[in-house]
Amino acid sequence: MRLFTLLVALFLPALAQHVHTPVGDAGERAFLSGMIAHHEGALEMARYALEKAKDREVRAWAEAILKEQEREIALMRSWLPSLGGLDQAAYAAMGKEMAAMLQELKRAKDPDRAFVELMLLHHKGAVEMALAVLPTAKDRRVLDLARDIILAQAKEMHAFRLWLLRQR
Repeated sequence: MRLFTLLVALFLPALAQHVHTPVGDAGERAFLSGMIAHHEGALEMARYALEKAKDREVRAWAEAILKEQEREIALMRSWLPSLGGLDQAAYAAMGKEMAAMLQELKRAKDPDRAFVELMLLHHKGAVEMALAVLPTAKDRRVLDLARDIILAQAKEMHAFRLWLLRQR
């Protein structure tokens, strides 16, 4: 829990200046809708990595991403009806970003390295989204999910950086 408190203390002030999150149900709905598209992008990247990656650790990360993010997508989809349904604009905007990221991965000459580097950026985006919803979310499930995303993805980002350092 101390890591969570530290992450919030470090990132929230900067995000407050740059991220506009709608308040209450609208913010939660936009967050969940965008995060579904964000996770779907990670699933596509992970599937591609499983086809092309050679490194055992990279393949294990891809498998873990598939398992965890499929589970989170199902949860978020189950919560959206009570919040007004899918926010099509938030979903579409994030889907466009994720398609661009997948294309960048597919163009890479080294799929292992590209997957790790792009997942670093991908996770950074998820952490920023999760931090942005914390001040306004009223639904406990959304707050807990945001916290879990921040903690899990920050931990994975650390592992990705260590892997990249070993690849020099």
